[in-house]
Amino acid sequence: MKIEISKLIDDRNESLWNEIISTYNVEILASPNQEYACFSISKNVIFYVPQSNYCPDSFTHELLHVYLRLKEVLIGSNLKFIIARSNVLSRIFNNNLLEHIGNCLDHIKMLPIYLNLGFNREKFLFDYYENKCTERELSDIKAYYKDGDRFNTNAVELYIGKYFAIKADPNIEFDYEGCLLKLKKIDEKLFLVLEGFVSSWIKYDLENKDIFNDYHKLTDKFYEGLKLWMTKKQFN
Repeated sequence: MKIEISKLIDDRNESLWNEIISTYNVEILASPNQEYACFSISKNVIFYVPQSNYCPDSFTHELLHVYLRLKEVLIGSNLKFIIARSNVLSRIFNNNLLEHIGNCLDHIKMLPIYLNLGFNREKFLFDYYENKCTERELSDIKAYYKDGDRFNTNAVELYIGKYFAIKADPNIEFDYEGCLLKLKKIDEKLFLVLEGFVSSWIKYDLENKDIFNDYHKLTDKFYEGLKLWMTKKQFN
C-alpha cells in the first residue's frame, strides 16, 4: 500500500521536507517492524513509516537525521573511522556502542530544532518514559568496572553508553545529576574526556560553514583524550 505523505507533512515540517527532497532522491516505504526509521547513502534516502501510525512528530525526527547529513555533519561515521585506528579502543567501542553514540550525538543536535518547529517533546523518542540510567545499572558498572589493575571492557562499554544516553535524553523529568556524579566517581578521567567532547558538540554550530568550525577537530580531540586515558591500562 502507498504511504500517504499528506498525513506526515504539515506547516511545521513542510520547509524541512522540501529542503530534503530538493537535495536527495527520497523514497518512502512501509515499515517492516512498525517503527519509524531512515536509511541514507550518497544522494538516496529511504524513510520507513508504519502505516498503522501516521505521526508527523516521529517522521520529523527521521527528517532531522537526514538534515544533519544535508549539513554535511557526519560525526557518528567520523567517530567510527578514527576509533578504528586503535585495537584497544575498537574493542571497547564496538559497532553497537558506536551506533548508539552516533545516534545520541544526532539527538543532541536534533532536539532543539524539533522543539523549535513546534513538535511534541514526548514523541521525540519511542522510549521517552524509560529511565536511561538506573541504580541497578550503576551498581553493575561499579561492581565490575575494575578488578585490581585490570579494567572490564564490558563495564567500560556500559559506562560510556550510559553517559551518552543520559546526555541525549529529552525527558527533563528525569534528574540524572546523581547518576553523573556516580559515574564521575567511578572513573573521573574518562568522565572528563566524555564531558569535554559532549560539551564541545553542544556548542558546535551546524549552520557555520567557516573552515575553522570543523567537527572533525572535536572527534580528533576526543580520540586523543581516550588514548591518553587508556595509556598503561590493562583490559579484560
